[in-house]
Amino acid sequence: MDRESQISAYVSDSTKERLELFVRETGVKKGRVIEDALNAHLDALDELPADVIIPTRIVLTEESGRRFLTRIEAVPAPSEALIKLLQDHR
Repeated sequence: MDRESQISAYVSDSTKERLELFVRETGVKKGRVIEDALNAHLDALDELPADVIIPTRIVLTEESGRRFLTRIEAVPAPSEALIKLLQDHR
């Protein structure tokens, strides 16, 4: 068995609440839940090529955030090709 080490991390209140609920309902210790989840995540990352991994969070600069908002607020109408493609898959 590996030696144990303590780590510390900040998580959102909602994540903490979900963890505590799971622990209460299952009786599994928090450390075990966190270690299993972390190992599953890291194992999945090891199996995938780096170019197919999409980050769960994207950090934008203030300028890129403004450009992003401008683009999503002005969504163009769908093209005829897109409409046809979607209709073909009904």
